[in-house]
Amino acid sequence: MLDSLPGEDPSCDLVNRSYERTFGRNYSARTYGVQPTGDYELIETEIFVGDLAYDRQGLGRWHLRHRELRKTVDGIGAVFRHCSNASDSLYGAVPVKAFQVDWARNGYNATSEVVIATTTAKFVKITSHFVGKSPSGFTAMTVLIETKGDRIKAPSDAIDLRNE
Repeated sequence: MLDSLPGEDPSCDLVNRSYERTFGRNYSARTYGVQPTGDYELIETEIFVGDLAYDRQGLGRWHLRHRELRKTVDGIGAVFRHCSNASDSLYGAVPVKAFQVDWARNGYNATSEVVIATTTAKFVKITSHFVGKSPSGFTAMTVLIETKGDRIKAPSDAIDLRNE
């Protein structure tokens, strides 16, 4: 895609294009709930390869489903709003840009920090603080994203749920 959709917030152009570069291709994501103590609890792992999606809750069994591509605009408007470049820094040894954004999808709202690798313009990390209800019960969640092809492996033991 990589073209703006009607309804996108212009302040979020780099975030939206990076979103498409990341989530429109093969990637894996680990979602963690952030405990009040600052400790992380693994909620879900997802792997996306072509039109297939693999997911598992915690360390449970893998499930295979059809992949649903998400866009930067949904039924209620722009997913990312009010984006501001908070900083240029390093994430480990990777040069990144961190953006502060307002996020909304499926009735959930959050203030989030989106960390984007400057060399690939792909997401590497999202930390969200939910306003109101949360999809997981945690008020804060962190998603770590992997986009390097050699690190993205489809599990061979997934339960196939594509026909359900």
